[in-house]
Formats: sequence, C-alpha cells, structure tokens
Amino acid sequence: MAGAVHCHSTLYSIINPYTYPHEIQLILVSWDSLPPLNTNTATADAERQLALEVYEQSVFLSIISKDKEAFHRNISTIRSFYSSGYGHNSANYSIILGLNLLYLLVENKLSDFHCELELLSEEQREHQHVSFCTQLDQHLTVGSYDQVMSAAEHPPVPHYSFFLKFLLETVRVNIAECAAASYSKLSVQGATEVLMFANDKETLAFITAQYPDWAVNGSEIDLRATKTVKSDEIASHRLITQTLGYATELERIV
Repeated sequence: MAGAVHCHSTLYSIINPYTYPHEIQLILVSWDSLPPLNTNTATADAERQLALEVYEQSVFLSIISKDKEAFHRNISTIRSFYSSGYGHNSANYSIILGLNLLYLLVENKLSDFHCELELLSEEQREHQHVSFCTQLDQHLTVGSYDQVMSAAEHPPVPHYSFFLKFLLETVRVNIAECAAASYSKLSVQGATEVLMFANDKETLAFITAQYPDWAVNGSEIDLRATKTVKSDEIASHRLITQTLGYATELERIV
C-alpha cells in the first residue's frame, strides 16, 4: 500500500496542466489493475480512478492543443475503461461520449457513429451531450444547414467548438458546391446569405481559401470557373438531394 501511495504521489507531482508527459504513461502502464488486465489488488480502485482522471484530462488537453490524432489515441485508451465498466459515474463521461460522436461525425465515419450510438442505453442517448450530436446528424442528413449553423453557435460544452469548426467548414463547402451546381453567377451579398456568414468580408475570405478559381468582379461572383468537388465528406446521393433543395432556396434569395 505504501508503494502505491508513493506511486500516486509521484504521478501527481509530474502532471503539468499543459502537457501529457511520457513519465505519466510509464507509470500507468505498470499498473496491472488497469484495463485490459483489470487485476484486483488492494489499491486497484484508487489506481483506476486516478488513471481514468488522467486519461479524461488527456482527451481535453488534446482538444486544447488542437491535435485530432492525439484525441483519437486518448479516446481509444479511455474506451477500454468505459467498456470495462469504469468511469460511468464520472462527471466527464457523457461529455467524452459526445466528443467521440462529434469526432466521428466530422470525420464522416458515419457507420462508426451509428455503431457507437447502438452501444449506448436510451438514457445515455437522451443526454444533452449525446443528443446534440444525433440532432446534428439528422440535420446533415436532410440538408438542414441552417439548423446545423444554429446548433453550432450553442454547443453544450466549449470543447465541442473545436470539432464544430471543421464541421461548419464542410457544411459551407457543401453549400458552395450546391450553389455552383445551380447557378453560374451569384452576388456577393447573396453568397453571404447562402453561406450564412456574418458579413461579405468573411464570404470573400472563404472563397479565396476554398475556391480561388472563382472570379469576383465587384459585387458579383462567377461560379463557372470550377465544378470540382472539394469535399470528400458528402456522398453523391446526398449532394443531389441537397442541390435540389438549395436550388429552390437560392431562387428565393437571388
């Protein structure tokens, strides 16, 4: 027991709120009480709780550092805890479940997204951190981009904003593709409304970054320069459905 207490003290002493030191990993992997071994010892519960806290904070730190690869690795590690039944009472449990779902949604891993949902109980699926992601999926499926934009402005926790930024970029690329498929020219003001930017400056910055071949002449944008699909996240049948819907919406705006 004294050895375990010393080990825990050592672990706490090297934790830095802005890093995930290699020393922490070396200490944790030496504990047989952790998944996948799950060996029951006199200090097993304390070790599992401490390790769970470290891995949960590692998930959040990977988001703060804007490292999607580190996030994926940390999620994979913490999944072994959750699947073993540890951490379900953690205050961060539903948040991390939601972050994983949002990550899968942004990466367009839709089959994995729905498989993860199937593994959750109905009570877990109804939690705001999880239901937020399922609602986003529904909005994307039917092409309700305005609902996606609205939801992204009010995430249940700030950590979601990291992935939502990527999702909104993909949404706007999809909208731009629909616009290019529907019209040869569009006013800058109309593009700002369609792309749901706050002002024309943001619209022009987006066009410069995503569609440099589009010609901007004064207040008009020539969309005929390219019809190349810039987003791999959108399936062909969804693009057709969204294009038809947006053709109607563009007619109203223009």
